[in-house]
Amino acid sequence: GLIMMHGDDRGLRFPPLMAPLEVVIVPIVRGESVAVLERARAIFSDLRAAGFRVKLDDREGQSPGFKFNEWEMRGVPIRIELGERDLAGGVATLVRRDKAFKEAGQKTTVPFDALVERLRDLLAEIQGSLLDQARRFLAEHTIAPATREEFYELCRTRAGMIDIPWCGLAACEAHVKAETSATTRNLRPSPSGSTCIACGEPATVQAYFAQSY
Repeated sequence: GLIMMHGDDRGLRFPPLMAPLEVVIVPIVRGESVAVLERARAIFSDLRAAGFRVKLDDREGQSPGFKFNEWEMRGVPIRIELGERDLAGGVATLVRRDKAFKEAGQKTTVPFDALVERLRDLLAEIQGSLLDQARRFLAEHTIAPATREEFYELCRTRAGMIDIPWCGLAACEAHVKAETSATTRNLRPSPSGSTCIACGEPATVQAYFAQSY
């Protein structure tokens, strides 16, 4: 499968299917308002009952902004913000982790009774969008070298995913790893009759080589 654990400058971005938490609820409590907290707890119970991996962050002594940052850094795909204004409007504010700050669609307000359905759609959409980004990233960072020298050079300089016809031999992989610290990923069938770019033996598969981190 594609490696989709991409971060950005705000931390991790988990694809929903892999995320330990899919949704975090952050109540924005001003003063002594119990109504917001009560509603946040009710939403939490509803979502948990509907099968979401959800957390309610009702820690006292931490500002909403601090909590937003923390959950963004940890890569939770969707944050639900709930404040007085939301409560008055009968809505919750959903914030997508995969969208940039103020990007179109980053924030949406959703009526309480439509939350479960909207979250399901949104999580599926985020999964798809991160998968697309991962595919694009892979396409932009995949290089097919023509010669052995070029292959070793690319492996050494961490150029991305180096795609070659490969012999599949342990000795060849060990040599590449010793010389460049790159190892194989994602083996696929190779066109017959091709030779291994790394060592010149007959190729049995098509392989990506990449740095191990």
